[in-house]
Formats: sequence, structure tokens, C-alpha cells
Amino acid sequence: MRTAHLQAAAPRAAPNDIRTDSANSYTALQACAEQWPDQDGIVFPLSDVRLSFSEWLGQARRLANALRQLGIGEGDTVGLWAENRLEWAVTQTALAGLGAVLVPINTHFRENDLRHVLNHSRAKAILLSQRFRSSEYLQMVQSQRHEAPCLQHVICFDPVDVHGVLRYESLLAQASEEFSATEVGARAVGSVQYTSGTTGQPKGAALSFEGMMANAAATAARLEITHLDRWTSIIPLFHCAGCIMNLMGCLATGATYVGVPAFDAEHMFRIVESERCTLLTGVPTSYLSMLQHPARQSYDLSSLRAGTCGGSDCDPAVLARCAAEFPVPGLVQVYGQTEASTLIALDRPDSPLRWETSGLPLDGMEVRVTHPDTREVLAPLAMGQIEVRGRMVMLEYLHQPEATAETIDAHGWMQTGDLGYLRADGRMVVAGGRLRDMIIRGGENIYPVEVENLLREHPDVAEVAVFGLPDAYYGEIVAAAVSLTGSTSAADLKQFLAGKVAAFKHPIRYFEVKHWPMTSSGKIKKRDLQAFAAANTLNLLP
Repeated sequence: MRTAHLQAAAPRAAPNDIRTDSANSYTALQACAEQWPDQDGIVFPLSDVRLSFSEWLGQARRLANALRQLGIGEGDTVGLWAENRLEWAVTQTALAGLGAVLVPINTHFRENDLRHVLNHSRAKAILLSQRFRSSEYLQMVQSQRHEAPCLQHVICFDPVDVHGVLRYESLLAQASEEFSATEVGARAVGSVQYTSGTTGQPKGAALSFEGMMANAAATAARLEITHLDRWTSIIPLFHCAGCIMNLMGCLATGATYVGVPAFDAEHMFRIVESERCTLLTGVPTSYLSMLQHPARQSYDLSSLRAGTCGGSDCDPAVLARCAAEFPVPGLVQVYGQTEASTLIALDRPDSPLRWETSGLPLDGMEVRVTHPDTREVLAPLAMGQIEVRGRMVMLEYLHQPEATAETIDAHGWMQTGDLGYLRADGRMVVAGGRLRDMIIRGGENIYPVEVENLLREHPDVAEVAVFGLPDAYYGEIVAAAVSLTGSTSAADLKQFLAGKVAAFKHPIRYFEVKHWPMTSSGKIKKRDLQAFAAANTLNLLP
């Protein structure tokens, strides 16, 4: 790993000066290494490590050979559980070279979610960090091994001496760079991305190699990215936006990926300044944090030319301020979904409508708006459910044919569950909320039923409804209304959830309800609860 420090960015060439037509992230890396062997491919400034494209390819080949020796090959599923780090990028590209299936695991997951993902995906191996923040990843995996019969290999990125655990660096040191990639079909499953579902367990969206690469390349083209760009992002690589839009978007064009292990506003300022980053990806929470940070004006952020913001409702006024005050002149609002291989729509960096709309659908992505009940196609400006179709749409929910059939019809149209409309010029406006109950807190997707099911296990909880409330910083926060049979407090419920579900899913506010607002079919009307909470007519649970 080289530790040389970049001093200045090279001048930009004309937009779209080159594109790679690659089947997957490995072949894209090959193309980059052939054209720009000595250019920075991936940089992690806080760790003071960087790999050129040729060095990255060499490590990916060695890892792929090592994994092949362990019996991992085409179609095998492999978990990846780590914070953003250089080894993530090497692993992702190595798995693509093998034709294996990448299974990114949310860094916030605990034992219950981990066990489900390992077993549901039938993961044959997992590569992971020993720990991240307060989460002991290796310890949790070791505790679950007896309940994951398919799991044969545990490979740790960090130096450990644990029986039955392989060391990543040792595998690379013993492997050859002479590697012949596995040729797989374009529609083969390349990744299973787990996103919480209405059953309370994460659902695995099976994405094709072709769909992911097409989405990344189309996004990079819309942002006019070239090999002279340096793209930094606060998005975790376990998110599709991290490992597909950011990482594969760089590989599609020869741009440099500049990574951070986790978001910190001032760290981002330092990285943009020192690495002369030209693009920045974040969520509304991160942009608001950077906008309000008192140290921002002490840094030279003038290298930024464009950026993306998505993950929850974007405030056009905040985006406009970021564009002017960082400055990030080409900052655009984006709209996407894991099941669509990441982005569905975004505008060009010079569009005057890039903050108030989500822009035009990606090239190759068909979009329509339909009546939520009848699925009749609606005219421009009419609010309805957004539906999408094309090769970027997921193949299925893994091992869930009924859920797949409910989401994707016989003609290939996928219901997103999001409400919005199309303007006469074809630009999308995502508005009106979501048909599903999903809450988006600071860019993290939360499905209420998962938290509801856990709270119902408490002996004093008779009924519960979890819903989102608007928040100026996070976009939304989690709230829970409960009816009780005992004298349980909010602190008791918080403690009951501790360790059972990721902390970002925990309700911030608890309300006690004696009489529930119900529909005629006997369902709790969550929108009424949200309205009552906003009007301060719900009783806070002490």
C-alpha cells in the first residue's frame, strides 16, 4: 500500500471523454488498470493508504485466487461485514472476478439480523472487520457459527489469532496474481442487498451483474464523471449507494474513490481539501451538519464541482445553500431504491431544477406513475405510486417468490411503494410520503414492523404502533405508541430493545395510547397518530 500524499488535482478533460463497457466491477477494474495503471484507484486518507488501479487489481487477483482455493466460486454467496475500508473494495472486485455473490451486511446489525442474513443467503464465507465502534463483529459471528450450517470460512481483515478464523493478509501473501476470471451471464446474481421488509426480517434484493454496472455507469454519465474526478462519500459501502453508485461508478469511468470509515463533518472538510475531491455524496443529515459546522469556512472546498443528496426528503433550500456556500455548484437531488440497483433518477449538475425535483430517469430506466389501487397509468402532475422497469430492476427477493410477485408484475413493472408524480418535462418529483411505512432516519431505512414485533414481546405491551415523525436534523425520527397492561416506563422499553436491534431503529419518543384510531378493517391509522403527535395531543410515556 502506498502512502504518498496527493498535492493537487489535474485539470479536467472534456466530459464523457471515456467510458468502460464492463460486465462487472472486476472487468471494470481491469480496464482501469490497463488505461491508468499508476493513477490512484482508491484512497483512504485517514488511514494514509492508497492503491493505484494496477495495485488494486493485483490484490483483487490474489484474494480471488485464495478464495478459489477455499472452494468459493461462481454463484456462491459471501458476506462482507465491515466499515468503509480499502479491503472492502478489494473484496468486492475479487468476488465479481469469481462470479460469486456479494452479500453486504449492515454495520449496525446485531446477532438476530446477522443470523438471518447468513442463513437466508446461505453464505459460504464471510470477510469482516474484527470490530467497528462498539460492535464486536468477529465475536458475534463466532457466536452464530453453530447456527449457520452453510458458513464454512470466516476471514478477518484485522490481525487476530482465533481458532478457525483465517487472516486476510496471510491469504493474500500466499496467493498468486495469475488469475483467470470466471465468465458469468449478465443476468446472473451479483449481489444480494438486504433491506428491511414488512415481515419484520430483512429481505434480500437479488441484483444482477448487468443491472448494477448499468446503473453505476448511467449515474456517472449523468454526473459527467471522467477519470480526472475524485469522488468522496459519507455513504457506508454496505449501502447500494456506496458499493454500486460510488465504488462502481468510479470504476465505470476511471475516477478515484476517496473513502472514509464513517462520517465526521470536519474530517470530510480535511479530506476534500487535501485530496482535491471533485464530487461529494451524502444524505440530508450530513449536508446539514456540514453546512452548520463552524469550521467549514476554514477549509478550501473549491475543488468540489458536483455532488448527490438522497436517502430521505431533501429540502431544496438546504441544497441550494450547500451549492452556494461550500460551494458544490453541481449538487443534485437523487431518487433511488435498493431494488432498482440504486438510483432511479437524477438531474444533470447544471440543471436549474436539480434541487426541487429528483431529475430525469436514468438512461435505461422506464418510469411511470400509477393509481395506488387500480395501477392505472396517470397523466403528468397526477400524484400516484412510482413504478419502474428495466434491466436495473432486481431479479427477485431471494427465496421469496410471493413477495417478488407482489412487487414485480408479469410485465416487469416494479412497484416502489413511493408516492410522487412526473412533470410534463419528464422530471420526477417524489412527494406525498410512502405507501409502505418505511421510516428514513439520516439515510437509514427502518421498517416499523421490525421494532413493533420486538416491543410486542415485552410482557406489559398490549399493542404497539411505530411510525416516523419529522425532524430537522435526521429527516425523520422513530416514535412508538403503546398501550400497556403494567407500569412500564419509556426507559424500561428502551432497555428492553438494547442489543436486540440496531440503535438507530430505537424509538426516540414513546406515547401511551388508551384508544387507538382504527380503520374500518381494524388496522391502526398511523397517519392519525402522526397528526396527533404533531399537535401534541398524544400523551408522552414517562
